[in-house]
Amino acid sequence: MPDHTDTIEPLLLHWITEMQPEILRVCQRLIQTPSVNGVHNEIDMVNVLAEEAERLGLFTTISAIEPDRPNIIISTAETGETGLLLIAHSDTVPVGEDSQWTYPPFSGEMTDGNIYGRGAVDNKGGMVASLFALAALTNVPQALPYGRAQLIVVPDEETGATGTLGIRHLAQQGLLGGLGAIYTYSGRDLILGHRGVVRFKVICHGQAEHTGSPAWERGERGSSAVMGMADLLLRLETIHLPQSITPYFDQFKTLISAGTMINGGTAINIVPDYCEALIDVRTTPEYQREQVETLIRQSIDEVMVNRDDLKFELNLLNDLPAVLSDEKAALFSVLSDVTESITGIKPERAVAGPANEGYLLIERGIATVCGFGPIGDNFHGIDEYVEQDSLGETAKIYALAACRLAAYLP
Repeated sequence: MPDHTDTIEPLLLHWITEMQPEILRVCQRLIQTPSVNGVHNEIDMVNVLAEEAERLGLFTTISAIEPDRPNIIISTAETGETGLLLIAHSDTVPVGEDSQWTYPPFSGEMTDGNIYGRGAVDNKGGMVASLFALAALTNVPQALPYGRAQLIVVPDEETGATGTLGIRHLAQQGLLGGLGAIYTYSGRDLILGHRGVVRFKVICHGQAEHTGSPAWERGERGSSAVMGMADLLLRLETIHLPQSITPYFDQFKTLISAGTMINGGTAINIVPDYCEALIDVRTTPEYQREQVETLIRQSIDEVMVNRDDLKFELNLLNDLPAVLSDEKAALFSVLSDVTESITGIKPERAVAGPANEGYLLIERGIATVCGFGPIGDNFHGIDEYVEQDSLGETAKIYALAACRLAAYLP
């Protein structure tokens, strides 16, 4: 631990405390900038972030495959080795039915100690805390005597965390690096990794026939793709896989959620000759795509025993592995100590049930906390919110973690 810590850290904490009104203002502004995936491109969010970063004396780099869906990299210095890398995403899920919200979903309403709006906690609160942590490190002299800290905000996370426009692109451009990374999702546990996610589209082809025809009644013509699909989905529902025995994953099992979306049929009086369904599988380290696909194909074969007039197709949509960081990495002990010093609570170590882009960093040898950030609730739901006080508190944790982690840079 560097000798300057005892004198620098109180200055960082004081600077962030004094900036609390600004932290709330910027969070509100980001929520008021809609960035719903599939509706708004992320360029407006990136422009707001760039403006706020420049105002705070930070350095920005824009890199994009699609100009209207850029990545923004915000740094405490233009050059140098990166110690702490903070990751956020600029897109959000849709708001659902506006009328169900207590406050308009893009209002950024501040009341009862919370800020409400789509993206408040997933993930705009995290990027605001990150932004002001970096600003504190630049405004307090000698806070980062070694290297630099960075915030990367990527687009298109909410459609499956493939990283095509974000992490993968930045890695190819040589713009990705760090001694340790934190995905700035909500929570106070040290999330060492996450379950994998494998998704399939299964298509069933049958034979159309008029539902009033004698041939259909006698079973001579027509085969229902919908009923074949129903048979398959019910069989998949009965597959129960054992609990994981991998450390930290033992609270989970590989789970097949069959038929999360279904579409089929053409008219009420036609035997449906087409049906498609989506299958979402959350995997533990014991099960990879190959094993899961084998289970699904076995179930298809069982359906075909009694429905050999049907035809099935199985198409892979997503394949994200279950991952676990090296828990001995300096990031985890540093973040644990800082969190306990700020909150008085020592964080637990765990892995996440949902997947995120953490696997893209862990696979590249960057120790990653797959979710640690401001406190809030109603992710992807009505009345999403982030707690106002947790924004500044999280910024303090990030700033001190960056300060201490820098001592481990080569």
